[in-house]
Amino acid sequence: MNAEGLVPGESPAIDRSFIMKCIKCIRLRSLVFLVASVGAFAAGTTINFASLDKKHPYKLSGTLYLPENNASPCPAVVIVHGTMGIDSRGAFYRESILKAGMAILEVDFKTGIYKGPLTRPSPEALVPMGFAALRELRKLPAIDPGRIGIMGFSMGGHLTVTTAFEANRKLWMGEEKGFAVHAAFYPVCKPFLRQADCKMTGAPMIIFYGTEDAYGDGKYIPEFKRLLLEKYGFDVTTVEYAGAHHGFNRSEPALSYWDPAAIDRKGYMAWDGNAANDSLTRVVDFLHKTLVVK
Repeated sequence: MNAEGLVPGESPAIDRSFIMKCIKCIRLRSLVFLVASVGAFAAGTTINFASLDKKHPYKLSGTLYLPENNASPCPAVVIVHGTMGIDSRGAFYRESILKAGMAILEVDFKTGIYKGPLTRPSPEALVPMGFAALRELRKLPAIDPGRIGIMGFSMGGHLTVTTAFEANRKLWMGEEKGFAVHAAFYPVCKPFLRQADCKMTGAPMIIFYGTEDAYGDGKYIPEFKRLLLEKYGFDVTTVEYAGAHHGFNRSEPALSYWDPAAIDRKGYMAWDGNAANDSLTRVVDFLHKTLVVK
């Protein structure tokens, strides 16, 4: 027997109750950590990344929202703002999209990059920024890499369409697949009518617009729809709202502003509750059918 009262080679007695208390404590701490992590994502978590364009490696960011009580990995939607930056439009759709079982990455392509219409990046420069958001989401274990869509307003809507062009997907993604679905709001379609190659990736697309749009989408979106169908055999879904203006889903005071892309450079946005609420139901249903339903 040694100084501790043990026979040589004999192990000390084990206090099983003490060990069980330790195990419970570890499990509790793990659970608290897990809940805190999930809660952080549900409340919105900032993600930083950069454009895929090495010549213009803009520093970008986005806020990730995960649906509650949803088994991972889940589908996701990249939401892209208009020239004015993040405003009420993304928030208007956020809750319904999350409740439908989809995550959201609402990107900020304005802060530290441009101030307004004169200094915003060209449509060509925005494309690698959009695909960078897609790649960033695919890194996350909580997101299904094959079920990621994109949705945008005005400038963001234009990007939503340009990322659907096969030439752009191949240029920036190589052999990697592009977005699984595209939902564009008043995307300023006139430039597409002069574009030599509008071949699409084939991913489903829906476009929402008002007949009184200050950028001419009331006229040009139907023409774009005919072009895609007749020349490329691609049938884009379009939803027209009679009397609605640009920014019909922006729940803020009407706004007149200067923009070289608008008709006579006169931009105008105005809320339309009927159009906005109808688009909410339609776009969530569209995204759910194309991303969530297997």
